[in-house]
Amino acid sequence: MKIATYNLRCGGKANQPVHWTQLFEAANPDIFLVQETCSPEQYVTSRFWEGHQQQVQWAKVGTNAWGSAVFVRSGTVSRIPVADFEGCVVGVEVEGFAGSANQGRKLRIFSLHAPAPYKPSVNRILDWIGSLPDDSDLIIGGDFNLTVGVRHPDEKQQDQDLWLLERLRKEFGLISCWQAANPNRNLPQTLRWSQDKATPYHCDGIFVPAAWYRYLDHCEVLASPLWEELSDHNPVVSSFAPGQDNDNFSPKLAAGHTEQGNKVVY
Repeated sequence: MKIATYNLRCGGKANQPVHWTQLFEAANPDIFLVQETCSPEQYVTSRFWEGHQQQVQWAKVGTNAWGSAVFVRSGTVSRIPVADFEGCVVGVEVEGFAGSANQGRKLRIFSLHAPAPYKPSVNRILDWIGSLPDDSDLIIGGDFNLTVGVRHPDEKQQDQDLWLLERLRKEFGLISCWQAANPNRNLPQTLRWSQDKATPYHCDGIFVPAAWYRYLDHCEVLASPLWEELSDHNPVVSSFAPGQDNDNFSPKLAAGHTEQGNKVVY
């Protein structure tokens, strides 16, 4: 199973609506979380749209042509209305998703693009998600406009949003795919401002249940001249290999992890 997140930047490169197809060719995700995307129908072939439109939910932000979307390859996908953040957040509930690490539970998935002011907005969004029934596995991903990883002391960029990571871990039981799969590595760049292409902003991420850690194969930020041309963000892709023994989860630490009490330290 693969999960990807990608901010297209105001609908993507003008007159070149290829962002969805490029991502599908590069990563072939089973779950795709998209931000600043126009109607998904504009980016894919008519054949793909005819066969998959029931698997997509999209909403635009206000009067903009673009908003957020969620694509789920299998299962029955139902929209979760998010009235106060329409288009900035798109949520779906999925029954019968074939790639789930826990076949006995539904999936609840949110594609998030945090509006300013970022910290209060993200807290309000998480408050709302936390008010939903605890009857589903939860995935939250997208462009948080906040740092979504722990930085090492020697990293050039030292902005820390540990409150966000702690809240996602403690209240929702979620871990960062990139950090869990890449212990002891500096955070790679996922955003390049037009006036500052060098600073390694790392604001795009995918958070999944901690119980999925044993199935996490790898997580990467796709970087090449192609992605730099299409958007000021880089896609993030996580890959999982679900096993058969989904009960009684007991995580095995990957190389490079240490454990202090019940906390995994990167």
